[in-house]
Amino acid sequence: MINSKLAALIFSIIMILAVVWPVRQNWQENPKDDFPLSYYPMFSHQRKSTHSLPYFVGYDVSGRRYCIPYKYLGTGGFNQVRRQINKHARQGDVEKLTGKVARRLARCQEAPFNKLVRVEMVRGRFRLDDYFLTDNKRPVKETVYSHQNIKRR
Repeated sequence: MINSKLAALIFSIIMILAVVWPVRQNWQENPKDDFPLSYYPMFSHQRKSTHSLPYFVGYDVSGRRYCIPYKYLGTGGFNQVRRQINKHARQGDVEKLTGKVARRLARCQEAPFNKLVRVEMVRGRFRLDDYFLTDNKRPVKETVYSHQNIKRR
């Protein structure tokens, strides 16, 4: 327990310096990131203006498009499912995964997913500034990897 103002001040200064110290790596030719003292490269590195990723979309009988939530795509949390999808896309095993998603959607009772008749695995390329800074969430380019009709019993 810190009992004096001077001790609290010294402790605070030491903690602030410990947090700020790794920022000096931003000016190094070969920066080294080290947990827990990180120089925060996720904020300081230049990013590309576009990003592509695989995802699933479904269509109802009238052709309306719906993005499929991660809970229908795999087991686990959002990031775990996203990694599973990326792995299948890299390995070229997309037909099998699309079939699994179609079977899950066939058992779904939740609207509007209980009305879907087709599911597709696609790779979309998004312009990040448009996606995050405007209301434009549409991809610049989209490629269909696989598709599967949803057979309900």
